Amino acid sequence: MTIGLTSMKLDLIRLPDVNPEEIRRLSSLPIPPTSHFSPHFTSFHFIPRSIGGGDAYVEASIAIFNELGFINRYRIERKKLAGFVLRVAQGYRNVPYHNWSHAFAVAHFAFLLLRTPAVRGQLDELERLSLVIACLCHDIDHRGTTNSFQKQARTPLAQLYSSEGSVLERHHYQQTTNILSEVECDILCNLTGNQHKTVYDHIKEIILATDIAQHMTKVGEMRKMITQGINPSREQHHYLMVCLLMTASDLSDQTKHFKNSKGIAESIYTEFFSQGDLEKQMGAAPVEMMDRDRACVPRVQIDFIDTVALPVFDMLSSAVPESLPTFHSLLNNRRCWAYLEEIFKERGVTTNGLE
Repeated sequence: MTIGLTSMKLDLIRLPDVNPEEIRRLSSLPIPPTSHFSPHFTSFHFIPRSIGGGDAYVEASIAIFNELGFINRYRIERKKLAGFVLRVAQGYRNVPYHNWSHAFAVAHFAFLLLRTPAVRGQLDELERLSLVIACLCHDIDHRGTTNSFQKQARTPLAQLYSSEGSVLERHHYQQTTNILSEVECDILCNLTGNQHKTVYDHIKEIILATDIAQHMTKVGEMRKMITQGINPSREQHHYLMVCLLMTASDLSDQTKHFKNSKGIAESIYTEFFSQGDLEKQMGAAPVEMMDRDRACVPRVQIDFIDTVALPVFDMLSSAVPESLPTFHSLLNNRRCWAYLEEIFKERGVTTNGLE
């Protein structure tokens, strides 16, 4: 099936409209401290989605920029910051998991990490700024399907990016640069030319790092870095560290209270099973975790925690000692999933398991 250039452009360019009155309101109000949203906002145990809905996430995102010192340090104009965050928020589609609330939760976890002495000593200022921007934008315009589905369905995104790999991540980065290039959203306009290029390069690296397939290829190098000790004078260590922080932030829902983590898992598998249904309609056989008729969610979750999440938070707790509670919380959630798996076995439940 051939898709015309015009329809491809319409599918790829989704710059949402932002209410000018909302920009004026946000840019004129005093920026509250993050404690305004919750006295526990700076705790690794805090559940960021609990502060409310999308509007609260926008205001809290602006507060994060302020509390980390970015607004003053890089002379970010309030009106441009409001326009940027609002446009990013509206750039997310209404899908069950990869939505604006997920982006905010990821940015919140990065905020917690960036407050720690360990990370402040390991990353430079532009890397820290880039990480927050990348977290907010890392899944923008996500369609609720995976890279493999994009390629299998030969979507416009796959036609554009499949030769480079990381189809969705490259699209998220492109959407990010589209927004930052708008005058009313250009929060980087007061950076020098070299700083501007550096931040764009960092944002691209960080967003591409959210492709789990790419992450798995770097785990060995990350382990070596953690074992031998992080050397801030080594450029490769900066790259590996910022990738580790991004991946940990992206997976941070796995480290919250089990009730929250299970609720997020329901959203994830709603997306997965919807993709599996589409694949069946296309005459393809979905992988087990995408197939509502075969997947046992507790078992799939345990496998994911063992293979991906635990190594990430184990390395993170070594590099950033303040994050150790997240590793222990993840271990507890693994025990909860294992307990659910045992219950389902006793009841003869072999698939799904979220009810």
